[in-house]
Amino acid sequence: MKKLFLNIVLLLTLVLSLTSCGKDEFTIEVGATPSPHAEILNSDAVKNYIESKGYKIKVTVYQDYVTPNKALNDGKLDANYFQHIPYLEKEIAEKGYNLSVACKVHNEPLNLYGKVKKTDWTNEKVYIINDASNVERAFQLLVANGLLDSYSVKDFNAQHPVYTSSIGVTIECIDAGLLHQKVSEGGYAVIPGNYALTAWGTEKASSYKVFGESTEVAYPNIIAVRTEDLQNEKIKILVEALSQKEVQEFIENKYGPTVNYVFESLLK
Repeated sequence: MKKLFLNIVLLLTLVLSLTSCGKDEFTIEVGATPSPHAEILNSDAVKNYIESKGYKIKVTVYQDYVTPNKALNDGKLDANYFQHIPYLEKEIAEKGYNLSVACKVHNEPLNLYGKVKKTDWTNEKVYIINDASNVERAFQLLVANGLLDSYSVKDFNAQHPVYTSSIGVTIECIDAGLLHQKVSEGGYAVIPGNYALTAWGTEKASSYKVFGESTEVAYPNIIAVRTEDLQNEKIKILVEALSQKEVQEFIENKYGPTVNYVFESLLK
């Protein structure tokens, strides 16, 4: 009797395991930051396309830039969507991840935000993100708009986070999640688009924008996958879903100039 009971338990365990595997096989699990990435993935245009192919999408939302690549590399996700190519390249170089780009989706121009527009920046303080891959990008924006005359990335990075220009503008690196608070307090900050959208939404982010990158400056946000999965059917379907005209229209209607659709597949 005891043996029969154990056999029944083992059989049920096997059935549940196979059922679970079947579900996972047709679920595309993607990690993303809240806005606009998770919102785009959860749009009807993306979900309906994926479901038409016999799959479903499961979006796991992350609040940081570190966990999504680790989770992807460790096999907990099929893909992630939160970063641009220079950040991914830095992560690969530093951590040895075996990740690649499946497609480019959108570009978020880097903007300087503040409640009050101004032209004289003498002795002003500006905050930027403490992410080494974005430090030079922020400096280039400030130089282009006259806040800095020159800079040295060698002497300024996330570990040495204060820099003062020849006209007295002080630049300080802080955590990305704190940047919008500086603007709320009356200060100025260079903020990645996804953090600005998450903090304020499209309308307020647009009203707080003082100046931003040219549309010709592109750091496209990407779908990253494990290199071994570049030809996986799940990834092909996800890329196809994001290539739709309906996705472009969703992005343009929801985010306006804050997010630019720049889709390009890098699958062979």
